[in-house]
Amino acid sequence: MEYEEEISLQDLVQLLRRGLVFALAVALGAAGLTYYLSRRMTPEYDSTATLLVSRPGSAQGTFGVSLVTAPTIDITAYQAAAKSYPVLSTALETLGVHDAGVATVGAFSKVVSVRAESAQQSSLLRVTVRDADPSWAAEAANALGNALLGWDIARAKQNLQVLIATLQSQIDAFDAEIVGASTGVGSDASQSTQVEGIKALRADRANQLNAVRALSASAVGLLEVLEPAMPALRPSRPQPARNAALAFTLGLFLVYGLVMLREAMNTRFRNSEDIQRATELPVLGEFPRLPSGTTRLPSEATGYLRTNIMFATSQDLPKVIVVTSPGPAEGKSTVALGLAQSLARNDYNTLLIDADMRKPTVSARAGLTKDQVGNSVLRAFLENPDGSGRPVTVHLDGVSLDVLPTLEPAPDPTELLSRSFATLLMRLKGQYDAIVIDSPPTLPVADTLTIAPHATAVVLALSLPTTDRRSTAATLDLYERIGVRVLGTVITNVDHGGRAARVGKYGYGYGYGYGYGPQAGAQPKSDVATPSRKQLLPRRQDGY
Repeated sequence: MEYEEEISLQDLVQLLRRGLVFALAVALGAAGLTYYLSRRMTPEYDSTATLLVSRPGSAQGTFGVSLVTAPTIDITAYQAAAKSYPVLSTALETLGVHDAGVATVGAFSKVVSVRAESAQQSSLLRVTVRDADPSWAAEAANALGNALLGWDIARAKQNLQVLIATLQSQIDAFDAEIVGASTGVGSDASQSTQVEGIKALRADRANQLNAVRALSASAVGLLEVLEPAMPALRPSRPQPARNAALAFTLGLFLVYGLVMLREAMNTRFRNSEDIQRATELPVLGEFPRLPSGTTRLPSEATGYLRTNIMFATSQDLPKVIVVTSPGPAEGKSTVALGLAQSLARNDYNTLLIDADMRKPTVSARAGLTKDQVGNSVLRAFLENPDGSGRPVTVHLDGVSLDVLPTLEPAPDPTELLSRSFATLLMRLKGQYDAIVIDSPPTLPVADTLTIAPHATAVVLALSLPTTDRRSTAATLDLYERIGVRVLGTVITNVDHGGRAARVGKYGYGYGYGYGYGPQAGAQPKSDVATPSRKQLLPRRQDGY
């Protein structure tokens, strides 16, 4: 058995139904609280100024006028510039906030958002300001847009300003040389020639300076206002209805996420179909919870189990069936007693062995006491397997069967069973048609692994509300390793309708609680319809 959990569509639907009420309660509560808190928030308004970012045109010199444009940059650079300190502080100056400090500019930056929409030829830059006053938000958005326009024009003039400063410094140097040459010692002709040459150079630089200044005056940026910001008529936040709907949706997802997580971490079986799919073994029977104080299964409930076992072991004589479970408190003793009664009721010469020598319960449920049993206990038989003792005959609900009881725990039962159980079983096989062995749980102790190899097959009792699939896998793996045949599983503690009931955890005391009702699987056949001993058991050679 591989530990691989699969969730069917039916399991998923049941999971969604189980968490529906809680999920709706959480989602409605979250939606109501969110709506209430949203209504108490101060309304805020968004105002957006839209700027057009264009590329330089190719017809700027058509009419003999040369325009200087800013170098082309990526649209993301404009987004960064719009929230830069120089642009923000310039916008605040326009709004009347002079000498804005870093804290003021930082606070203004938090209410500003810039979104870009790129295209091949041009792009749009949307500058949005959010504030509780819609008029101030529109004014601030327009101020920020104009500040960005000014930054773009200054970027276009930046190189020209450097050139103007350079030309102006050269002209100032020529003026100083002209003054020095006019007052220097030398012939009049040479001084005049030198001064005239300097003046010619100065005039040339002056013409260049005038041309550059003209270009600077005609410098333009690549930004223009496409749509100024207007005061918003409706607040952009909060939006109580939208927030409530979002909270409702998130509440549903959160609850179901936790439910799915819990289900994924739950390694218990969900239903009989899950057990059959995981173990790849047939379900031999399903038993409901018994009322409190009841320790015996009704006769009609065990008929289905008995029939399945007899058909599965029709070629085996006698039939030695070990009833066990992966762990304690899974109903194995109740199943063993019910199976033995059902076999005896159908005319099979039946022996029930209470091989749980650590915490025996089946003998007490059969109504045996120490005075009735005397020395006819399993321990005495194991210590002297060739003795002359016989099992105890009991009458339960009008049925007679033999019981090899265990009334109290025995010391070192594993050693005792491994030394003498095979010999005892060979002696008993010649006396009975069917032997049912109630053995300890498989995983806690090694007793069952000592008994099982000498039996016809093993029947595994699984309590649907509590059995862990990992422990079941480990149990089946042990039996596979030692070559023991497992006939199938018997599901106990099934709730009405086949759904697992939530019950408390029991210790290794086998405290059961079943309930009567229709079985989840196929209806059990009555004792009258069940094949008799003569139909299923071949006659032995000794004529028994």
